[in-house]
Amino acid sequence: MSKIFKFLKGISLLVQKPYLINLILKEEGLLASRFKKRFPNLELQEIDVFAWPEAQQIQLKTMSFLSGSSLPTDFALLQVLCSKYQVENYFEIGTWRGESAANVAPFVKQVNTLNLSDTQLKALGCEDAYIQAHRTFSKDLQNVNHLFGDSAHFDLSPYEKQMDLIFIDGDHSLEAVRRDTQRMLRLRKNENSILVWHDAKSDTEYPRYDVLQGIFEGLPQAMHPNVYLVKHALCAVYLPAGHPSTKLSLHEKPNKVFSVTLKREVFPN
Repeated sequence: MSKIFKFLKGISLLVQKPYLINLILKEEGLLASRFKKRFPNLELQEIDVFAWPEAQQIQLKTMSFLSGSSLPTDFALLQVLCSKYQVENYFEIGTWRGESAANVAPFVKQVNTLNLSDTQLKALGCEDAYIQAHRTFSKDLQNVNHLFGDSAHFDLSPYEKQMDLIFIDGDHSLEAVRRDTQRMLRLRKNENSILVWHDAKSDTEYPRYDVLQGIFEGLPQAMHPNVYLVKHALCAVYLPAGHPSTKLSLHEKPNKVFSVTLKREVFPN
């Protein structure tokens, strides 16, 4: 079952049986305890990318605001990283509608995006409408290379040691995040290559501990100090050179406000 179907089914169950939220909260507590037991000396750090000069004015031109999409700040993060670190070659797991690929494409030379093929999605029981929505925003972009397959088995050899930035946004189970993280390490062009993980937080403040455990278990311990949660976004990022950071803090008084201008345009089918 795809993550979007799981999400919709979960929402439906909560509407029918609101008491289930107690089980969810209990599960989150168990995941946090398991993470802290696994990494007792690890203190989560966060960085404020949106305080960087490169983030002072960002224009996102491709947003659907539909189910399963990323937050605007997630797309903005990718643009800021590509701009600040002069990313040329970008690789991502999880294409979906192609929004992240489309938002990154103007900032890099080459986008490579890996997703299950339509045939594989069909075999999983996905509806035709869901399958047809894939690659909507990225399919006609000249510098986007669409790859098809399961990230667990896909042949990565043609892309090894070529990527400046890798965005991991596939299966978010602990085991899959660990596996994808380990496999993506071989794609790094050099020690300066950046890694980004989506849904490392359950919202823009709270950590998602199962995903974080997969991240830290998938990385060599020497890389752990340079993994940061990103304020105002759902992502975690590995910055090889490190960056000034602060201890993760919840319920902070806001020290900035974002201004958003919406312009609706008709997207050609």
